[in-house]
Amino acid sequence: MQFVRYKRPRGRGERLAVRTSEGTFDLRASYERFVQAGEAPIRGLAGALKRGSLCRFLKVPEKTRFLTLLRESGPRYGVRVEDEDQEDQIVLCAPLHDPGRFIGVGLNYRDHAREIGQSIPSYPPLFAKWVNSINGPYDPIDYPLNTQALDYEIELGIVIGTRATRVPVASALQYVFGYTIINDVSARDLQFQTSQWLAGKIGDGFAPLGPVITERADIASPQDLTLQTWVNGELRQNGNTRDMVYGLAALVSYLSHLITLEPGDIIASGTPAGVGMSQDPPRYLRPGDVVRMSIMGLGTIENLVRAPRSRHKAKAWPFEFDR
Repeated sequence: MQFVRYKRPRGRGERLAVRTSEGTFDLRASYERFVQAGEAPIRGLAGALKRGSLCRFLKVPEKTRFLTLLRESGPRYGVRVEDEDQEDQIVLCAPLHDPGRFIGVGLNYRDHAREIGQSIPSYPPLFAKWVNSINGPYDPIDYPLNTQALDYEIELGIVIGTRATRVPVASALQYVFGYTIINDVSARDLQFQTSQWLAGKIGDGFAPLGPVITERADIASPQDLTLQTWVNGELRQNGNTRDMVYGLAALVSYLSHLITLEPGDIIASGTPAGVGMSQDPPRYLRPGDVVRMSIMGLGTIENLVRAPRSRHKAKAWPFEFDR
């Protein structure tokens, strides 16, 4: 199953849905039919679906009972999105918009480390992105006023499905709910102002995500997926998760030994070679560029880089502190 979050131009709020071989089913309407059919209500599920929150949905312990019936008897319990009495075409949003944690991993592809002249790290370099960074799979990326080095990074996103504390590598993937595409947009000039990368990673809309989250069971070989990025139709990145320094299971296990991972947490697992800063000369994104990214089994995201907009007079950049 693939999970999506959608809205209608004239509707109110975002809604969750699942795609199966039988169609695309709105989860809130399907759950209402599920209860009306005489099934026992599931505590916490109605509230999560009302908020359109996949993170809250994943934290409901008994959700599998509902999903199993929907998976096995979709036409009986499911309300198809296309069958709803609406004239407006649906718009896909980021399938998960409110994670508790959004963890990034740097230098996790051998070819990427080579292209920027870095050695293989002894441990995975970690950084954070925040909820404000999450962007829709087809929404514009607003070019910030404070950078001249905006870059792209295609990454396989790991979505945690079960609380994980100090889990072994051998069983780590059992704690994964599914996978998605992430563009880890990065302002390189801000990223390397200090030894910490945070400033270049946390901009508003710096993480287009989606278009779906595909369940783990539907991705047979997550450690053998092709990742590709095009800028204005030109192929820039063409990598494979086989080239990871630290595999997906190792990352989940390692992070679970640092913190307790919770359902809905997202891990951006690193990018392959071909980023803009590695070109000679660097080829950074500019307003008007279109970035398209694709990963096997997960679909495609596409985002226009939009010219900077500001209603406020910005402080001169580079930022200077009043000392």
